[in-house]
Amino acid sequence: MRPALRPLLCLLLAQASSVLAADTQIKVTPNETVDVSQEGQVVARFMTAHDVSTPAKRLETYKPYLHVFDPSGALRLTKGPGFEFTHHRGIMVGFMKITIDGKSYDRWHMKGGDQVVTAITHETNGFTAAIDWQGESATAKPILTEVRSFKFTHPAAPFYFGIEMSSTLKPDHGEAKIDGDPEHAGAQFRPSEKIDGSKTTYIYPGKDVLIHKVKDLTWVAEVFTVEGKTFTALLLNHPSNPKDTAFSAYRDYGRFGAFPKGAATPDAPFKLHYKWIIAEGDVRDAALFQQAYNDFSGAKDPTPAVTVMLAEQPKPKAPAKK
Repeated sequence: MRPALRPLLCLLLAQASSVLAADTQIKVTPNETVDVSQEGQVVARFMTAHDVSTPAKRLETYKPYLHVFDPSGALRLTKGPGFEFTHHRGIMVGFMKITIDGKSYDRWHMKGGDQVVTAITHETNGFTAAIDWQGESATAKPILTEVRSFKFTHPAAPFYFGIEMSSTLKPDHGEAKIDGDPEHAGAQFRPSEKIDGSKTTYIYPGKDVLIHKVKDLTWVAEVFTVEGKTFTALLLNHPSNPKDTAFSAYRDYGRFGAFPKGAATPDAPFKLHYKWIIAEGDVRDAALFQQAYNDFSGAKDPTPAVTVMLAEQPKPKAPAKK
């Protein structure tokens, strides 16, 4: 944490209760977390720590991400560091291939550089994080600066929590090409490491959707089970997002999200805008999903037919040769 930022964060923490809606509270613990509570329970936690004192600490804290909890606040629905694919964490933003000045950077696996939160400010019903995407060293100018904003809602049942996220990425000069692939880039939601992958199910708008080929879906839903309890996460793709967006929404371990690509300059940043709505239980109501998208986007689209797909399961391992 930069020393000059600590007084600012403390001031913002003191002001939090006066600027947020009555049912949403924000608590900032500088260089650690931003807790989001509704009805007295923590339903989300933005992880802001960055500690490079040891390689293990850096591995734990090299990117910010948002944890999501069940309504009681007791069950963590999203994954943190460690376990399979340590770089998969909660609701996250990253790109495996960022090209600037002829050099390529991986800010998905965080090879050779980190995403570092430098400030938190409050907005109505949420907060905004300023994030430096490091280049080849911590002392060099960041390759990108990001403004990542969250707004939180308390929707009607069966949904209990809404998370709207906007991200603006820009370099300080020239052009940054932002790329990767659906598995290693974009805005993604990663359920807990305790997910039951045999039950993970995806719902897509449209008949006979081929998820590996389709682009620019308006929404995607995932039904997943963690520690014996089932939840549904609905991802809404705002029409202002880059076109030709692919989706990764087929893995049994539940990581799913949108992969846009494009370019950013100081005058024309790369902008993203998504919303996740979380429900308790197995929800497969296309009318509810479409209405949520229409409310988010301003569209008036009818309820579509849907494609329901059980997650692709791991291929059986070949028996060991004797």
